[in-house]
Amino acid sequence: MFENKEKTLVFDPRAEIIFLILANIAAFTQRSIYVEVGLIALLIIMLVYAKCYKASVKWIILFGITLMLQYYILPYGPKFIRDTFSFLVFYVRKIFPCLIVGTLIVKTTEVRYFVLALRKWHLPEQIIIPLSVTMRYFPSIKEETGHIRDAMKLRKVKGVAKLECYLVPLMISATNTAEELSAAAVTRGIENPVRKTSVVNIHFYIQDYICLALIIISVIGAVVFK
Repeated sequence: MFENKEKTLVFDPRAEIIFLILANIAAFTQRSIYVEVGLIALLIIMLVYAKCYKASVKWIILFGITLMLQYYILPYGPKFIRDTFSFLVFYVRKIFPCLIVGTLIVKTTEVRYFVLALRKWHLPEQIIIPLSVTMRYFPSIKEETGHIRDAMKLRKVKGVAKLECYLVPLMISATNTAEELSAAAVTRGIENPVRKTSVVNIHFYIQDYICLALIIISVIGAVVFK
C-alpha cells in the first residue's frame, strides 16, 4: 500500500489487479448465497477502508435491491416475469464483485501507479501504452461531457436540439482528447525503449496480504460450497 496526497491509504495496484481476478473466479464459481454475501461484505469493507463511502452505500443499496427482487418480489409475480427477470437479476448480481473491485481501482489508483505496477510485472510496453492512454481517456471524456451539459444549460437548449448539441461537440472532443493524450504520452517518452524510472514506489504491505488471504478464502469457499 502507499499513501496518496490526501493521506488516504489505498491498495497496491498489483494487489487490486489480483483482487479483480479472484473476485471474478469467486463470483462465477459460487452457488452459495452465504459465500456471495460474505464476499460482497468483504469488498464493501475494503471500499470503506479506502474511504469510498458514497460508493459503499451505493453498492449496499444495489445489492440489497437485487436480493429483495430475487427472493421476496419476483417469486410471487407472474410466471413469465418471474422466469425472465429472476435469470436477469441473478446474473446482474454475479458481476457485482467485479464492479466493486473496479470501483475500488478507479477511485483509489492513479494511472501512474497502475502503469508502474504493470512495469514491475514486466508486461510489454505494447500493452501498457494503450492501457494507460485508455485509462486517461474516459475520465477526460466524462469531464468534457459535464462541460457540454453546463453549456447547454447556459444557452437554454431544449428538446430534440439537445441531442445534436450534445453529440456533435462530444464526438469532436473525443477525437481531440485522443490526439492530445497520445501526444502527451509521446512527450513523456512513453515510446522510448529504455528502462523507465519512477519517483514513486509501490510495495505490498500487511493490509494487502490480509485482503488477498480473505479473498482467497472466499474463492475456496465458492469452490467447496457449490
